[in-house]
Amino acid sequence: MKTTNSILLVAFRDWTLTVDREVTKATYASVVNGSAEDCKCPECLNYIQGRDKAFPDEIKSLFDMLGVDYRKESEVWRMYKHKDGLHIYSGFFHFKGSFEGRDCFVTADGRNGTFSMTDINESFSIGFRIVSDLAYFKDYENLVQVEFEVKIPWTIDEKLECDW
Repeated sequence: MKTTNSILLVAFRDWTLTVDREVTKATYASVVNGSAEDCKCPECLNYIQGRDKAFPDEIKSLFDMLGVDYRKESEVWRMYKHKDGLHIYSGFFHFKGSFEGRDCFVTADGRNGTFSMTDINESFSIGFRIVSDLAYFKDYENLVQVEFEVKIPWTIDEKLECDW
């Protein structure tokens, strides 16, 4: 990690992330709740219950360097129940800056595509792309969207509305 004024260069796996940590950290400090707390559906309540264990220490450390609060996701949703019984969630965060390295969104036409994430462990994967969907930032320029997928158990008493 190198610092130039409030701009940091962070080497993470195959990426070089350029981040304005002060702006990113101040933005997350101004956010009261992540999307899961605002939603309160059973899927989100389960995610909240498992969130602290879901994010590997390596990712928590990365987010700390970036100024991102992992408890304040811009969006999260349960995708499906995996054959191993764990539930697959996807979501995203943002930071002010840019990145060098592979974009996780793979597309042929610029609109439709799929995600190619990087595994951190058997339960967590991550990727980066330049979009600003549902960002907390006032200024949407120079935002990196941090995509993630995580497998967590169902731990709350409430039942799923559907089990797909």
